[in-house]
Amino acid sequence: MVIDRGEGKEPMPEPERKSQYTDNVNAALQWMWGDGYLSPGGSEEVAAMLRDVDVGGRHVLDIGCGLGAAAVALVETYRARSVLGIDVEPHLVAQARERATAAGLAERISFRLVTPGPLPFDDATFGMVFSKDAIVHIPDKAACYADVHRVLEPGGVFAGSDWLRGGDETYTSVAREWLDFVRLDFRMETLDQTREALQRSGFEQVRLVDRNEWYKDEIKHELATLSGDSYRALVGLVGKEMAEHRLESSTRKQSVIELGFLRPTHFVGYKPAGA
Repeated sequence: MVIDRGEGKEPMPEPERKSQYTDNVNAALQWMWGDGYLSPGGSEEVAAMLRDVDVGGRHVLDIGCGLGAAAVALVETYRARSVLGIDVEPHLVAQARERATAAGLAERISFRLVTPGPLPFDDATFGMVFSKDAIVHIPDKAACYADVHRVLEPGGVFAGSDWLRGGDETYTSVAREWLDFVRLDFRMETLDQTREALQRSGFEQVRLVDRNEWYKDEIKHELATLSGDSYRALVGLVGKEMAEHRLESSTRKQSVIELGFLRPTHFVGYKPAGA
C-alpha cells in the first residue's frame, strides 16, 4: 500500500493563481519529451539520473510530480515499493492520479496537492526523495534541502535534477532575454552553490553531474520536433500561437545552453545512516 503520512485531508489549495502549466503547454512539452513528461529528456533522462541509485524497495517522495510519468516509472521500472507524488497544481495532480490508475498502480502510487512551503510529512518518513526539474521553482533552496533531509530515513537518498546556471559572466543580455521570454518563476543557482547547500543540510556522498554538454545535443533533437511535418502536426494539436511560442523558446534556449548559462544538473546525496 502507498504510505501517506501527512495525516488528515489534503490542505486547502492556495488562492487561485494562473498556472504555468496549462493543458496546451503540457501537450506541447509532451510532444517534445514523451507522454507524461514536462521537462527535457523524458524517461531516458530519468534513467540517467538513477543509473547509480538503488531505488528498489524504497518508499519514495516525488517532489513536483507533474503528470506522474516518473512516479509510475519509479515503481514499474526501478522497483520502488511505493511512491507519493506532490505538486502545487491541482490539474496535474488529478491527471497524475488518472495515470497511476490506468497503469494499475493506484495501490502503490498516490498523489497529493500541497501548498508551497515546508513538506507536510513527519521526520524520517521516506527512504528516497526524487525530483525532476521542479526545484528550480523553489526560492529557498537551502530550506528545501534541509526539509528533504528531515523527511528522509537515516541512510535515505535524495536523487534528482535541477536547472542550474553558470557563473555571473554567463548572465548576459541573451540569458536575461530568454528568462523574460519564458515567463517562468525560475530561481537558479550555480553548481557550487548547490553542492555547498546540500552539504550544509547534512547530505554526504554528494555528487553533481553537469548536463550542459548533453543538452547541447538534446536541444538539436528538441528543435527537430519543431520543424517540417512534425511542426505542422504540433500546430494541429495545440494551435499556431502555442507552436510558435515553443519554437521561439527552444531557439532562444539553444543560445543560453551554448553560452553556458543554462546547466541542467543531476544530483545525489545521502542522509548519514546514523543521523
